[in-house]
Amino acid sequence: MRAFVLQDWLTIRGGTNITALIQNEPSWVQLDAFQDVIFWTQVAEVTTGGGTISINYDTSPIKDETLFTAMATQGVSSASLAPTLNKILMASATTPVSKWVRWRITTSTTSTWDMTFRILLVANQQVAFTGPGAWPG
Repeated sequence: MRAFVLQDWLTIRGGTNITALIQNEPSWVQLDAFQDVIFWTQVAEVTTGGGTISINYDTSPIKDETLFTAMATQGVSSASLAPTLNKILMASATTPVSKWVRWRITTSTTSTWDMTFRILLVANQQVAFTGPGAWPG
């Protein structure tokens, strides 16, 4: 397994006109050699502004906005600030991990909001298939 920092500590503040924020492209993590991923999300502080805030973990085979799909979504509230684990396992995932992974925040707040968080992830390397009918390579 290998550990990555998807996002180091970051504070984001927004208003009612901001409904989605996407992680900057240079910070996306390339995971094409991995099959399972566990996100460890820590939220140090959040003010929801009377609405909801969610962190989405997206994946895509290439850096094309239309192809990114959410693997998991985590709601964020001030009532639960303990670290949260989200497991995306190849054997059971609706959307398995692809080449690129990023975070995306969505919100439906009615006033200003803010959140301080970081996201770490641990990925399990793909297992090589050997035996009769093995994949070429």
